[in-house]
Amino acid sequence: MNEKKIRVSIVSLGCPKTLVDSEVILGKVQGARYVVTQDIEQSDVVLLNTCGFIQTAKEESIDALLKLLELKKEKKLLGVVVVGCLVQRYAEELQKEFPEVDAFIGSGDYMRIAEVLKKVTDGQKFVTVHKAGYLAEADETRIALTPKHFRYLKISEGCDHACSFCVIPKLRGRYRSRHIADLVREAKRLAEEGAKELVVIGQDITRFGWDYAGKSLLPQLLEALGTVREIKWIRLLYTYPSTLTDEMIRAFGASRKICRYIDLPLQHISDKILKSMRRGHTKEQAVELVQKLRLMIPEVVIRTSFIVGFPGETGEDFEELLTFMREMKFERLGIFQYSQEEGSAAAEFPDQVPEKVKEERYHRAMQLQQEIAREVNRRYLGRELRVLVETQDEKDPNLWIGRSSMDAPEVDGSVLIRTQREITAGKFYTVKITDTQDYDLVGQI
Repeated sequence: MNEKKIRVSIVSLGCPKTLVDSEVILGKVQGARYVVTQDIEQSDVVLLNTCGFIQTAKEESIDALLKLLELKKEKKLLGVVVVGCLVQRYAEELQKEFPEVDAFIGSGDYMRIAEVLKKVTDGQKFVTVHKAGYLAEADETRIALTPKHFRYLKISEGCDHACSFCVIPKLRGRYRSRHIADLVREAKRLAEEGAKELVVIGQDITRFGWDYAGKSLLPQLLEALGTVREIKWIRLLYTYPSTLTDEMIRAFGASRKICRYIDLPLQHISDKILKSMRRGHTKEQAVELVQKLRLMIPEVVIRTSFIVGFPGETGEDFEELLTFMREMKFERLGIFQYSQEEGSAAAEFPDQVPEKVKEERYHRAMQLQQEIAREVNRRYLGRELRVLVETQDEKDPNLWIGRSSMDAPEVDGSVLIRTQREITAGKFYTVKITDTQDYDLVGQI
C-alpha cells in the first residue's frame, strides 16, 4: 500500500540569493515521501525562508511567521519550519518567542532539510544552526520559483567586506566562490529548462574567484557563460564599486549577450559618510567610475542605491547626495532609510539620525529620482527595443507586460504592450515605444 505523500510548500522572503536557496531546498524535498505544492493552505508543512538583513525585512519575516502559526493553530497545517538568515541571526530568541515552530534551520544547513522534515512529520522538534551560508552546486536540483524564461545563477556566497552598516558576513559567512565549469553546467541545465535570461548574483560578483585563485575570474566566467547558446541575456547584479576593474568593464562591453546594465550600489557620495560606512572608495573615485562606465559601454544603464539617514549624515551631506543624483541622472536608483542593526559597527556610532528626518530625506530623494526617471524614459520615445515578454495582464487580455534589457526582473520598470496579436510569454519581440510613464515604457509590437 502506497504511503500518503506529505505536501510541502515554501514562502521565500528577501533577496534573489534567498530565492535560489529556496529553489535548492525544494529540490531536496521533492522525492518519494514528499511532494511540492504552491498552495500554502493545501500544504501539510510550510517552510518559511526568512530575511534578517534590516528591520523592515525582519518585520516581514515575523509577520509571515505569525500567519503560518495561525494556520497551524487552526489545524490547517501539520508543521511550520523556519529557515534562513533570521534563524542564523536570532536562533535562541526565536525558539523562546515561538515555541509552536516545529524546526529552525540556519542559513548553512539546507542539506539536512529532508532529515528535518522527517522529524517534524514524526512529531519531533528540531534546531540546527551551524556554519552560515549554503552554496549549492550544479548537480543539486532546483525547483523554479520564477518563470522558466529567467533564472538566477548564484556564483558565490558570503562577503569579506566590512561595511559598517551591514551584518551580511554574520548571516552568510566568509566569501566563497563556485568554479566556472560547475556554473556552466548549471547554466546549461537552466537553459534546457527554458531560461532565456541568466541573472548572475552574489553578494559581490566582482570578487568571484578571489578566494581560490587570488584574483577575480569574473571576465573568464562571463566568457564561458556566453557559450551557452540558448541564453540570450546575461544580467549582472551586485558589482562592488571599489573592486570593479577596467578588465571587467571591457568584458561587459565586449559580449553581445551581457545586458548593458550595471548594478553598482554606491550607498552615498559624501566622503565623510563613505569613510564612516567603510565602503573603500571616495566621491572622486565614484564619479570617475560612473563616467568610465558610460564611456566604455555606450548606452549603459546604471542601477545604484543610496542610504539616507546614516549616523552623522548632516543636511549638507544629504544635499550633496541630491546634487550628485541630479548631475549623474542614474537610469535606475533605489533609496533606503538607514536601519540601525545590532551587531553592526554603525549601530554604536554617535549622532544617530532621528526617524522623522530619515523619512523626510527618503521622500525627497525618491521624488527627485522619479523626476529623473521620467526624463530618462523620454529618451526612448519612438525607439525600437527588444523586449522579453513576461505575462499577460490578469484583467485586460490585450495588455502584456515585458522587460527590456535595461530592466532587471522584480526591481525595475516594465514595458507595457497593448496588442490583439497572439504573443507568447517567455519570448522576445521588437517593440516600438509609443508612450512613457514615470518608471514604465508603453509600446507596440
